[in-house]
Amino acid sequence: MKRFLFGLYQAVILLSLPILALLLLWRLLGRPLYREGVMQRLGRYPRDFFKPLEGKRVIWVHAVSVGEVISSELFIQSLRVRYPEAGIVFSTTTPTGQAAARQRLKGVDRFLYFPFDLPWVTRSVIGRISPALFIFLETELWPNFLRTLSKRGISSILINGRISEKGYRRYRWVRFFLSFVLEEVSLFLMQSERDAEKIRTLGAPEERVIRTGNMKYDQAAGKAEPIADFGVRIAALREKIGLQPNEKLMIAGSTHEGEEEAVLDAYRIVTETIGPIKLLIAPRHLERLERVEALLSAKGMTSVRKTALSEMRNAEDKDLKSPIRNPQSAIVSPVILLDTLGELDQYYALADLVFVGGSLVPIGGHNVLEVAAGRKPVFFGPFMSNFKEIALQLKGAGGGIEIADGKELGNQMAWLAQHPDEMKKRGESAYQVVLSNRGAVMRNLEQVARWLRK
Repeated sequence: MKRFLFGLYQAVILLSLPILALLLLWRLLGRPLYREGVMQRLGRYPRDFFKPLEGKRVIWVHAVSVGEVISSELFIQSLRVRYPEAGIVFSTTTPTGQAAARQRLKGVDRFLYFPFDLPWVTRSVIGRISPALFIFLETELWPNFLRTLSKRGISSILINGRISEKGYRRYRWVRFFLSFVLEEVSLFLMQSERDAEKIRTLGAPEERVIRTGNMKYDQAAGKAEPIADFGVRIAALREKIGLQPNEKLMIAGSTHEGEEEAVLDAYRIVTETIGPIKLLIAPRHLERLERVEALLSAKGMTSVRKTALSEMRNAEDKDLKSPIRNPQSAIVSPVILLDTLGELDQYYALADLVFVGGSLVPIGGHNVLEVAAGRKPVFFGPFMSNFKEIALQLKGAGGGIEIADGKELGNQMAWLAQHPDEMKKRGESAYQVVLSNRGAVMRNLEQVARWLRK
């Protein structure tokens, strides 16, 4: 039965190739970022691409996109310390994930794009890398890839495993086939008991499922540890975005279509209540920057991109002409757009008020722990299915504040800004939630080490 179902899956993929090719072409034309890495996803690499791995026991780690990359940072550091002689390969699915991985992860021998789940491609790539172990984060199940690993005797471990409610409902429709796919995975290290229960219900062998916790807590806690030159770094970051010594900052991080309007409503209420405050908006997808700029312009608000501010300051340092047409207006602009990847968590450290997006629209939320780790209360909307357990813990402790719309966000932010003692208390509560849930990285690493000893 297993052979038949995998054969059926491959037949469906092959029959769908013309449609998939057109979809790929449409995506490549519409989103130029996706052009990068297409050859790698088809299993084509430069001749000496894998030369740094020769003679080494290879550990291949895979993360889908930016969120998973950030979650893996401390794990990768610990893995490198534990296995200094190993070759570490790190793959991502998205271009933004690839950029974040190259920027943030140290000690990786080769970065690459994850191959398309075509049988001849997966066989070729796995054959060339020949990993001793494949580790993948959260939940991205590719049947051909996992089947090829299993047939070659290569173990695979899911770490920081999570299944959203939406994903769970979708997976249940194909549970019979999925159970055979899950049989190919050697070990499931899940974030919560609920996630463990879901993966078992979908067909994962019970003895292979272990709850080890959520590595996002470890990553956030690591970023919160004292740094010798913290004050210097904060001052440098404030200078990068033109923030004056006593100037306050409100951040809307990882926003999606439809959320910037709510943020601007909140911003108006906050400024009317407490006075001037800078607003930094960080759209989740940078290709939306022009639309956000158009929205601001339509509302009569000026904005400046962070990179433009940096270029202007570099020009000032070198006594050159500013690249911005009206540099003075850029400096006093109330709104800054963060147009770089991998820096948002740093700017959270500067903020007085923070809203994390993907939560006022049905996206599922984004990582609120980066804010909580900085001893700051965090605001988010009702759509937090991807961070349900974290949101519940933060709300229960008083460090997370759920709001329904822009008006409520503005009113709650304005009230908290007027009550600094309450803000400090809630920020400390958020931080304690982070500290009390640490340990997943080491638990996952111990399980990986046990498997590598086999």
